Amino acid sequence: MTKITRGGRPWRARSASFIATSILSTTLIAGAGFVAHADESSSKDQDFGATLSSVGSSEGGALGSSGTGKAPEQGDHDAFYDTDGVTTTTPGEILKTETVPYNPAPRGMKGYVPKTVDRIMYTTTNAHGELTPVTGYIMEPRAEWKGKGERPTVIIGRGTVGQGDKCAPTRNWPLHNLQDPVQSGRGVNLEGIYDVAFAKYGVRVIVTDYIGMGTDEVHTYMNRLDQAHAMIDAGRAARNIVEKNGGKFGKVAFYGHSQGGGASTAAVEEAPNYGKDLDVAGAYASAPPADLNAVQQNIDGSDLMGAIGFTINGMLARYPELRPLLEEHLNEEGEKALAATAEMCTDEIMDNFGHQETRNWTKDGRSLTELLKDMPDAQKALEDQKIGNGKPEAPVMIVSGRYDRNVEYNQAKVLAKTWRNKGASVVYKDDFMPPIGEYNHLAQAATGAPYGLDFIIARFNDLPVKGEGGDYTTESSLQGSSQSSSEGYGLLGSSQPFLGSSARD
Repeated sequence: MTKITRGGRPWRARSASFIATSILSTTLIAGAGFVAHADESSSKDQDFGATLSSVGSSEGGALGSSGTGKAPEQGDHDAFYDTDGVTTTTPGEILKTETVPYNPAPRGMKGYVPKTVDRIMYTTTNAHGELTPVTGYIMEPRAEWKGKGERPTVIIGRGTVGQGDKCAPTRNWPLHNLQDPVQSGRGVNLEGIYDVAFAKYGVRVIVTDYIGMGTDEVHTYMNRLDQAHAMIDAGRAARNIVEKNGGKFGKVAFYGHSQGGGASTAAVEEAPNYGKDLDVAGAYASAPPADLNAVQQNIDGSDLMGAIGFTINGMLARYPELRPLLEEHLNEEGEKALAATAEMCTDEIMDNFGHQETRNWTKDGRSLTELLKDMPDAQKALEDQKIGNGKPEAPVMIVSGRYDRNVEYNQAKVLAKTWRNKGASVVYKDDFMPPIGEYNHLAQAATGAPYGLDFIIARFNDLPVKGEGGDYTTESSLQGSSQSSSEGYGLLGSSQPFLGSSARD
């Protein structure tokens, strides 16, 4: 029987490794906003050095950006997410806004981010074509955009943060003067540092909570259309805010790692149909779960095994006809696991379900993979979530890691090859990290970020796509895939003049 815990010893046992990974992540992501600029002044270089020295220090928390507030717990009420009396009429419309504190940036990057951001509720369309409220936040950077055209907007889908309302990005760091991810234990919220990296370039940032996280329905984890629409409509929401304030709206791009990588690829594929009114410049996806069947087989027994509970809960919300079929096969432990994961964040599923197997959830001891062979309707529901049946019109970069124990390596390469065969513009890269155990997946959020950041900035500036293609079918050389300087994408290879930016004091 699974014993449900809330943080505690399992987190402390892995905290040292996590902090080391956090230092790597913050260094690479924050560094992407500094090292690439050959024309920056020495004072900026000193600022960057200060940023790196602050990481891991006790002052300002482990990331130099920690507040004093405690992360929310399940059941903590926040009236902003109440949807009673909210009327949805048009995708992208703004239903609510609220100005909230934004945590101080790590030292050396304070001049680029504002002290507050706007938390928003906006309208999107779910997989059944029904209008529904979804939440997110928008950050207007202090840095000037010096690239082509109007200030662009990057739409960020976060990686797997959980399924409970308390896990929503809008309720966690770097908002509300909360403790940073290392201090709070909600490690996956580390991706909030993406905001700062893009702000350095003067790029507007909007982050979606996805459907059902924060609001009063189940978060439909990894539902292809739900996440695609939430991303696209976040772009419309940003446009509505900018134009209401008298500004001109520029290009948009999609960006994400893990669940966010799936959301990014789903959005760029769906944009030619659902988002024709947006000027989509490109998309970046790190470790995208494009084939859920391959991914669930890979994570069954891993530290993120509990995410299978997220997937099943989300499936049942959109395919309620599957519930009787599932109940035939689930034992008591499986039923309790689904109920528990629906309210958990990722750190909690790692503590409670890490390295367990789905066969422990079934009456006859078969794994989910084995059960699916006898459940064609469930197979069809999984197939509906497969990314790659359409074709993106904007260029895409995909990064996948051969040592990723969570999101299956080859299925992301298959997506890249599938799109290329249809004539899409795709740049594929292997993640260059050597094996570091269960932390390869988390680390890739950082190791891929410099490539993704430069790729998106290049798209905003209408530069030619460099390095199209890649070795999709064999395990290509890690050394070769990390040599970004020849292509112009990556921490070491970017010296284009358009990358310069300035911050306002």
